[in-house]
Amino acid sequence: MFENKRLFVLDLDGTFYLGNKLLPGSLEFAEKVHSMGADLVFLTNNSSATKDEYVDKLVRLGVPENLFDVYTSAEATIRFLKENFPKKRVYLLAVPSVEKLFQWSGIELVDEKPDLVVMTYDKTLTYEKIEKFCDFVRLGVPFVTSHPDINCPTEKGPIPDVGSFIALVEASTGRRPDYVIGKPNKEILEMLIRDFDSKKEETVMIGDRLYTDIECGLRAGVETILVLSGETTSNMIPEDPPYHVYKNLEDIVKSMK
Repeated sequence: MFENKRLFVLDLDGTFYLGNKLLPGSLEFAEKVHSMGADLVFLTNNSSATKDEYVDKLVRLGVPENLFDVYTSAEATIRFLKENFPKKRVYLLAVPSVEKLFQWSGIELVDEKPDLVVMTYDKTLTYEKIEKFCDFVRLGVPFVTSHPDINCPTEKGPIPDVGSFIALVEASTGRRPDYVIGKPNKEILEMLIRDFDSKKEETVMIGDRLYTDIECGLRAGVETILVLSGETTSNMIPEDPPYHVYKNLEDIVKSMK
């Protein structure tokens, strides 16, 4: 399965680490991919941090910076806005560092009369912010969100993610997002395949969520692997699934030798 693979795309939360701890086999997996001469790219739906913050965290956890690259749904959302809604005014839900990333990228952020509203994983969310967001959604302003994950896995258990906030907005306004940018949309993975000059048959997608990571890989038509180190449990797997299943990255490394 791993012969002639040039691009390994991995989820982070629940796949490579959990909270502030690397999962079994994670560092060995990164080293193995590097020794193959292939690229390792972390594609995370978690938009509560910037690429630089993720790189800093991985290095702190002991992963050499030359072994990987990182792409987030926040970056993908910025790219989507610039390509599809250039020079539009945005009301944004985001943590301060991601808000600065949007501004640095040339996105005009406003508190009143936006052309569209954008929801990322805002761990600084307040009632005032969500109330204003819902007001704009009720007025029919186009609604963009970075990803649909309902929960984010942590060492202490799952915590509410953007999908939970989407449900809140829908319950209040009757509207769901007009655009969901991150996984499972195949476009985000196909974009990485192009950016890293790879081909679908040379690409592997690995993650722990059936409805985002695995669905994304299947939609894009690449080799897809589910790991049981995060959200998905063995009783959630259908009979004869169209993807491979491993306990964790440690088991994958063993099969690559």
